[in-house]
Parts: sequence; C-alpha cells; structure tokens
Amino acid sequence: MMTADKKTSGEQEQRDERYIAAWEDIARAIHQAAATYLAKDGEPEFQSQRLRFRQLERAVASERRLLEELSLPCRLILEHFSTFLDQPDRSLSVRCGQCHYANGAYLGFSVNEWGHVTLNVGNFSITWRDADYQYMFYADKVILRAYDLQKPEIAISFNFSLKYSKLLEAFRGVREDSKTVYYQPDLFDPL
Repeated sequence: MMTADKKTSGEQEQRDERYIAAWEDIARAIHQAAATYLAKDGEPEFQSQRLRFRQLERAVASERRLLEELSLPCRLILEHFSTFLDQPDRSLSVRCGQCHYANGAYLGFSVNEWGHVTLNVGNFSITWRDADYQYMFYADKVILRAYDLQKPEIAISFNFSLKYSKLLEAFRGVREDSKTVYYQPDLFDPL
C-alpha cells in the first residue's frame, strides 16, 4: 500500500518532469527566435535585443535549476514567496547576521549555477548556496542555518502565513527531508 507522502512524492516528480519539459521547449523557442530574427552582422540596434534574449534565457535556466538542483525545503520557500509577486499587501523581512531589511516587496529570485539562490526584496538582495544550509520552518518565517558555523544564519519573515499556503500539500516531503531540521508541529496539519 502506498502512503500519502510517497504518492505525493511521485506526483511531484511527474509534475517536475512536465515542467522541465516545458522549460526545455521554451528555451528552444527562445534560442530559435534569437537565431532567426536577430541580425548576425552586429548592427548596433540589435545589441539590446540580444541582451534581452539572453535575459530570457537566464530566466528559463533559473526556473529549470529550481526543479533540478534545489532541495525540497528551498523550493518550498521560493514557491511560497512567488505567490507574493504583484501583491502589494505582502512583504518579506530578511535578517542575515547584522544586516536587516524590513517589510520589502518581493521582487523575485534567481537560481544560478551550483544551487546559488538570489532572493530580491525591495532594494535588497541576498544570496546563499542551498547545499550549505538547513531549513527551519515556522508559520510566519523560515530560518536558514548554515552547516558551517562561520556563515551567518538567515531569517526570512513574511506576512502571509505558510500555514495557509496551498503549497504545503504538494510539499509534504519537506517534513522528512534531511535538510529540514525543524518545522512547527502543526504546520502541515490540514486546516
């Protein structure tokens, strides 16, 4: 008999495969459009277009890395924050060591090579490497604790509770993930 968490994990793997295939299709379309429509002779007016096509390629690569390179706990927080886009009443606060940025608008994230995540909040950006951190989940914040005690702890608070997120059902595997060191006891309980 298959447990609910294993069923959810299998469903998530299937969703991830569909999304990866979609991102591959989008990347091919961008590459094909750039090759077809941009002049190859270096005309100055096409330089800005080339830069925007590269920006699109980087965005697609970032989305693909989210699915392929990041841990489930890291993915959960980035997916939760993505629901904040274009929501002026939702904000994030970030504390990293002695640095603190309060109540900023969420402006997105990027996943760079080697699992480096950059989170953009207001005019503040913070970058961490997923492989270097463990995650502690609370209803209104997440704490990233580094394996290396020389690296600062990162605390990200948010005003839309994770408890009310519709994502928790799809991310039930976060509870058993080795990178999750703590989660609030009732966080994954149904409402």
